Amino acid sequence: MSSRLEVAFVIFRSYVITELLRNKGIIFGLLSLAVWMILFIVPISLFSPPGVDRGVASAYAFTAVLVFMSYSMAAWDWAWVIRWALANNILEYIIASGRSIFILYLGVMPVSIIWILLALITVYALLSALIAPPYIVVRDPLLLVMGLTIFAIVLFSHALILGGTIISAGTSGPVMEFISWLLPIATGGVVPLKNLPPQVQKIALATPYSYPAELIRYSLLGTETVLGVTTTLVIGIVYSLTFLAATLYYFERQLKKMLKEGPKSIGMY
Repeated sequence: MSSRLEVAFVIFRSYVITELLRNKGIIFGLLSLAVWMILFIVPISLFSPPGVDRGVASAYAFTAVLVFMSYSMAAWDWAWVIRWALANNILEYIIASGRSIFILYLGVMPVSIIWILLALITVYALLSALIAPPYIVVRDPLLLVMGLTIFAIVLFSHALILGGTIISAGTSGPVMEFISWLLPIATGGVVPLKNLPPQVQKIALATPYSYPAELIRYSLLGTETVLGVTTTLVIGIVYSLTFLAATLYYFERQLKKMLKEGPKSIGMY
């Protein structure tokens, strides 16, 4: 166990140095995020309905950014580390050494969490300056914790699908782009489910993506859930755990397939 923790710490330190400190990556990253967020925030201030409180509109924007950036983290940090390991012949070394591939995540995830917290602080400051301070009130702290826990499970499962696809195909093609961006966003990840057409609601409720977003929005904004809070929580727990089990199975199958056939050539598309 101590050996695994040492390896995880080395990975964590390496990512902190390369991603956050070297070449002032954290400064330029936050500056680029600020520019990108200004382009997102300004239309909200211009086109939000006149009857909507600016603090409430700002809170909806903050929650949408939270969900969107979380899926970006799962795609570009957690899943893309598999592509990086394949491209640099590290994945085969990890497997040959008898270590679990998930040791990479023990080092990467803390860096991702640090980054997303700093990014959310930046977004909160921009929203406060350009629109109004987000009006966020935690209605049910326990429900918020459970919603975030379910969300973390779904994010990790989401990363496993993408990582398994990279191992299987060696590329991020249209299927991966659909899974990584369109599916989570189209199933209520950014827009409250009650505001989507009934046909889209049915599709969204058939996936595990909508439930944690519904719970988080209810806890922070009081947004009404389509199925009711208790039902959303129960189904969200069942769906997220089932999703995790299925994606772990898929990921392990792709690793075994790679050991038989060899790693695929890495490409962008």
